[in-house]
Amino acid sequence: MVDVIALDTSASLADWISAIGQAAGAVGTVAAVVVALFLPGWQRAKMRPVVTLEFDRTSEDLAVYESPPWASVWIRLRATNRPGRETARKVRVIASKVEPEEGSVLPENTLALRELTWSEVRAGELDLPPGMQRRIDVAHVDKKRTAKRDVVTPWPELGMGLAGWPQRYDGRDYLGEGAFWIKLTVAGENLDATEWEIRISFKKAGLSNRSSLARIRDAIEVSDPVLVSKETSLRRRRRLTGG
Repeated sequence: MVDVIALDTSASLADWISAIGQAAGAVGTVAAVVVALFLPGWQRAKMRPVVTLEFDRTSEDLAVYESPPWASVWIRLRATNRPGRETARKVRVIASKVEPEEGSVLPENTLALRELTWSEVRAGELDLPPGMQRRIDVAHVDKKRTAKRDVVTPWPELGMGLAGWPQRYDGRDYLGEGAFWIKLTVAGENLDATEWEIRISFKKAGLSNRSSLARIRDAIEVSDPVLVSKETSLRRRRRLTGG
């Protein structure tokens, strides 16, 4: 004869409801902890400034200025802080590397690794509110200049040079002519550093100091800036801690 064992199911429903409630409470507690730990960081990352670079040949990004004794064409990029973000503080753009294209020569004493000049305001750094756009001077093509002071080394002839900050007068900003790849680092107090690259070319065949600035402007070629790397805050922390 087979004994039949009766299962006690009288309290099973209540026990299941209680267990489910406890599990839900535990999940809720974990979720609250996760939100408390990670949401503020996510919100801060969402508001963190993002500065991008652009170039438009049809605008004042390629500007002609003639005010004796200076006669120049200025090559500029537009830096924009993404709308809806925090104000980007103490933004600066650095020419971190200059490489001549094959067939071009970089003068031996040209000095790269320099901050560039913000257009008009003549400063090495500034704040960019969200959605605001400001121009940064990258290079300029000048006609031959005559030194008025002993400390000034004039460019030897019509040519192109970097627009560094503070402005140099020792001739080490001179590039001359040819095609150059310029790497630009965009950095600031509260934004992730980014590295960009542009190509600038100036060919002065058939041009001289007597040529109009309009003709000189037509001899300048500038590529759109391309983002080549981004230093995120997480990657920077790992690098600094050796992780």
